[in-house]
Amino acid sequence: MSGKAVIKAAQMFTTTGKASRTSIVKEIIIGTTLGTALGFWWQTYHWDLAKRWDNYYTALELKRTGQA
Repeated sequence: MSGKAVIKAAQMFTTTGKASRTSIVKEIIIGTTLGTALGFWWQTYHWDLAKRWDNYYTALELKRTGQA
């Protein structure tokens, strides 16, 4: 890093810099909300995928036994 970049980075993390405007609680809440939403979406996707495979194998079994 050159001299100007070092000074700018040092100023960012002072009490009046940009880092002082971040909220740890807000970031934790946003991260938890996004993680929960994406986790729920991922789980429902897998439930749907498992249901598709179950339906496929059920239909295949019915076709093999001649019941359909």
